[in-house]
This record gives sequence, structure tokens and C-alpha cells, in this order.
Amino acid sequence: MSARFAQQWLEIVCRIVPQTEAAALMVSDADGKTLRLLAKWPENLADAAELSAICKLTLDKNQPSYMPNVAKPDQRQYDFFGLPVFDGSLLLGVIALKLEHSVADRRAAVFATLEQSVEWWRLAQGRLQQNDDFYSSVVGLLAACFEQNSYREVLISLGTELTRMLSCDRIAIGEFKDNYSTVVAISNNAQFDQQANLLQKIADAMDEAIEQDSVVVVPDVKSVSIQRAHQEIVRKYGYGSLLTVPMLHDGKFIGAVTLLRSEEQSFAKETVLLCQQALALISPYLTLKKLDEQALSVKIGIKLKQRLAELMGVKHFKVKLTALGLVLFLLISSVWRSDFRVTANAVLEGKIQRVVAAPISGFLQSAAVRAGDTVRQGELMASLDDAELQLELSKLDGQLQKFRREYREALSGGDLVKVRVISAQIDQADAEMELTRQQLQKINLAAPFDGVVIEGDLSQKLGSPVERGEILFKIAPLEGYRIILKVDESLISYVQAGQKGSLVLASMPSRTFPLQVQKITAVAKTDSGKNIFRVEASLENAPELLRPGMEGVGKIAAGRASLLWIWSHDMLAWLRLWIWSW
Repeated sequence: MSARFAQQWLEIVCRIVPQTEAAALMVSDADGKTLRLLAKWPENLADAAELSAICKLTLDKNQPSYMPNVAKPDQRQYDFFGLPVFDGSLLLGVIALKLEHSVADRRAAVFATLEQSVEWWRLAQGRLQQNDDFYSSVVGLLAACFEQNSYREVLISLGTELTRMLSCDRIAIGEFKDNYSTVVAISNNAQFDQQANLLQKIADAMDEAIEQDSVVVVPDVKSVSIQRAHQEIVRKYGYGSLLTVPMLHDGKFIGAVTLLRSEEQSFAKETVLLCQQALALISPYLTLKKLDEQALSVKIGIKLKQRLAELMGVKHFKVKLTALGLVLFLLISSVWRSDFRVTANAVLEGKIQRVVAAPISGFLQSAAVRAGDTVRQGELMASLDDAELQLELSKLDGQLQKFRREYREALSGGDLVKVRVISAQIDQADAEMELTRQQLQKINLAAPFDGVVIEGDLSQKLGSPVERGEILFKIAPLEGYRIILKVDESLISYVQAGQKGSLVLASMPSRTFPLQVQKITAVAKTDSGKNIFRVEASLENAPELLRPGMEGVGKIAAGRASLLWIWSHDMLAWLRLWIWSW
């Protein structure tokens, strides 16, 4: 390959790949062991060290290489691409590109374009060994097309240049869409009739070549391809030689080119090869040029169609199957309705609770019961030490005897004033003795009714002082319970009086007890770091095994709702509150 032709080809590649800043083409020497710089773009590029580095990296990896953003943060940023070119196991060379840095991932598109561009290089270095004039013709054809401003002008220029270069009578260019070909350009004609019979037959010939995925040449006695549509053009319109070459981009057919000559000018192998290489190079450019001129709505539609095709394809089957299952699950859960129940911690309490308090100040002498014990009405629960009261009673009795003696003496002496004073002292002593006797009667604390002791354990406080009014025991009856539900403030709006529910106690997890909401406390209080409302509920048909103080979990039936709402209403409520706070 000559340096002149390599320079021309590298310029074409840099035009095809957008945002190219610099490029280098290195080829293998005759010994096949070293590489030398054959072409660079732009031609006045002074420093190719960066491109040489990516070439070395590509050779070390022996595969396409990509190096993003190698510049310093305060400098312009670039992406480097390197592609090794092999002919079988023979290394032909390396092409390196320096592109402006892009946030979007474009590696696949750049490498695909490079692979298509170097295809002719493999052919040029192969067994054919055509001269540089052959490939210069290809590059010249492409350069003429790249100089045009619009997609329509590119098609006209392509047809005109092929007609001139290959001495054809007519060349038709068609687009392949919706499984059918349509002629969109005719050489040396800016306008033409789409319904003309010849154009319809040419479109059929293009479909014939595309369906067989091969080049169709007429006449060609060695060909095994179907040529029915091509032969019909020969019979009806007098063109003796036809050549149809399909155009591919990204593994898909985008159209075809049909060349028509007289019978005396058949298509040689070199001509067929030139058309194949030229169209293989220009196909990506035609696709990008057409897409660039389309309306924004059309571009969006194409992208959506591609994404939908990827979504419905077989790639990433497990991920798609999981996503489909998740969507179906959410759909079913949003339609399926179930019972919505408010869950809250529950405590069992007696409907009636009495306290046993110390009637007088004194010292604890005995404690017969403690929390959890069952007592009968009148049963001794505890007693206070009566020694101090007995001494007080003896003291008062002595004073009373003294006052009575003095009273008799005053009465015998006729001292009426003293008689009255001592009489009052006698009455006072009698009252104090009566008070002491009553206190002695209260030192024994008895159960006010049959029940269970729910609070109070004085067995470890014997001999300790107690104050008057100090609560020693709490007693609840053995029947008649209420349930206290601690409902979180975020759920209290769903609870109303009269709603039914169920209760499961920690001590009896296998049994469920029915309950009914009776009263909702209008004041919230803090419990375990949460604001809760006390909700009172009644318990019907309570078994004898129940005891006040038992804890469990209660659930209140608050209507019916979709499963999705039941599972997500807490999160939705938190999200609404968070949005409102902002």
C-alpha cells in the first residue's frame, strides 16, 4: 500500500467517525515483526506520541483498545481508540484514533465503523494484490460523496460517479424498508417517476439480491443465484448486463445499488469488487447522513423502536424474565383486595383494679402474698408491727387512770373548776385510746375481694418502714378484662369505635381471642420512643387462664384495600410527609 493512498483512506475514515481530532495508521514491515508509521491525520500533525502509545497498548493486548480521558482536568479531554487489523493470523497493522471526550458510551459504534472501514484493507493486502490506482478510484469515489451537503446530494453524486467511473448506462440506488426496496435515486436524474415500470422491476431485482444476501451479476454462467427479476429487465428493456450489490450497515440491509450496461459490456470481477468495497465503506456514512436529516419526532420513534426490540429480544433473558415477573406481581397485588388490619402491641388489664394501701405509718411485720398470687376476700395479705401502738395504748391507759384519780380528789374537795378541766382531759385520753385501738385493728391488711395480686412484692421488705397511704398491693378480679392497644399515631386515623379484631397473647400464641374496640383515648403519649394512642377494647368469653398484665399483639379490622396499598401505605405516608416538609 502506498503512502499516498493510505493518507487518502485515513482522511475518509476520520470524516466518517465524528469528533476525530487526530489519527495514525501503522503497518507491518516486510519482516512482520515491527511497525512503521504510514499515514497520519492531519498531515501536519507534529506529535504522534499519544497515538503511538495507544498503538503499543493495542499490540500488547492484541485486541481493540480504548483509553478514556487521559488529559489533565484543566486541559481538553480526549478518548483514544486502537484497532489491530489481521488477515487470518497475519498482522497487517494498527489504526489509532484520537477523539474528543464524550460522556456517552460510543465504543461499540466507533469500533463497528472501524471494522467496516478496514475490510477493504484486508482485501488489498490479500491474494488479489491490485495496484494503488484501483483503490485510489475507491477513495476518490468516496471523497466525491463526502463533499456533498445533503443526503439527497450524496445519492446523486454516488450514482453519477459510479456511472462515470464504470461506464454504465444507468445506475439505480434503492432503500430497503419494511422488507421491500424502493428506488430513491437514478444517475444523472434529479427527478424521476416512482411508478415507472422499469423502476419497479429494478426494485424487484434489488429485493432478489437482498433476499439471497449475495451479489447478482447478469450474465454469469457460473452463478447459482436466482436471477428471475434481473432476466426480466434484460428481456423487456434491453439491458444486457446487470449488477446488483446489497448495502449493509450494522448487520442489517439498508438498500442496494443496481448497475445497468449494454450486452457488449459485461461486469468483470474487478468491477464487482470495486463496487463491493466502495459501498461497504459508504454504507455507514449514508445511514448517519439520512438519520441526521430526519425530523426529531422520527429520530425519537426510531430510538423507541430499537429499545422496544431490545426489550422484547432474547438478550438478558433472566433479567427480562425477572422484570416481567415483578411487573405481573405488582399488577396482581394492585388489583387483589384483602383485609386491612391495624397491628398494635396489647396489654391485658382487669376492668376493676383496687389498691391496698398502708392505713398508718409503721414497720412491715409480715407479707403473706406477692404479685401473681390469687387471694380470697378477707384473706390476710400483710401486717404491720403493733408494738409501738401497744405501748402507746398502755401509756394512754396510765394517763387515763391518773386523770380519774385527780378527778375524784377534785370532786371530793369541791373544786368545780378543776373538776371540769380534769373531765376534759379524761375525755381526750379516752378518744386517743379509741384511735389507737382502731389503728391496732388496721394493722392486718386483708383482700377486699376475690382476685389476683397484679402488683406488690413485700417479701424482701420485712421490717422496713411504710408511710400512711403508701400503695402496697394492686388487686384485680379474676373475671372481667379489658385490652389496652398501643396504636401508633400514623395508624390511629384508621381506628374507630365498634371495629372488631383479634388478639394473640405471647403466653398462648396458638389461640386467638376476639376483641371489639370500645374507646379511643384522645391524648397521645410516648412509649418506647413512639407516640401512641391508648385504645381500649373488650374481650369476650375470656378463659380462666388469662391474667392481668399478659402482653401480646392485637389486630383491628379496618376495612378492605389492595395488597399493594396495604404493603406500601406506610412508605407512601412517610413520603408525603417528607415532600410536604420540603
